[in-house]
Amino acid sequence: MNITYRDAVSSDAKALADFCARTFVETFGRLYPPEDLSAFLAAKYGEAIQREEIADPSIRYRLAFDGDAIAGYCMTGPPDIEGADPNALELHRLYVDEHIKGAGVAAALMEDCLAWARGRSAKALYLSVWESNHRAQRFYKRYGFEHVGEHKFMVGATADHDFIWRLAL
Repeated sequence: MNITYRDAVSSDAKALADFCARTFVETFGRLYPPEDLSAFLAAKYGEAIQREEIADPSIRYRLAFDGDAIAGYCMTGPPDIEGADPNALELHRLYVDEHIKGAGVAAALMEDCLAWARGRSAKALYLSVWESNHRAQRFYKRYGFEHVGEHKFMVGATADHDFIWRLAL
């Protein structure tokens, strides 16, 4: 496996949108009625949406490539979590392709995210994780994230119960 890493650029928008949608569906798609899943994907993962987020200087997409194909990514930016600390950032998403899980790609993306957040003088990093995603929770605990709250994560009209976790930087 030849994994390389770089920040996303505008020309990545289509491939990133496709990867985001595919990995979300593979990970969580079975949980939602088709109309809710379709609405969520359209609202979050369109090519134009990805291009706009890539261009936003407050948001960072870090991509992992296996050859020429996106194999993982993380998105970090201003927090969407109510009550987040001033000067905090949020890890909005971290996904890796099924075929490379366990190969250290998620860890490399997380380490890069933490370094980027510290480089921006963030005092804390937040994330939201689904209550039943135990693999992700074990991963985040290894970095010292702590459960600080809960909220509803909306996928269309379906409300998931997510945990809010925080890491002091």
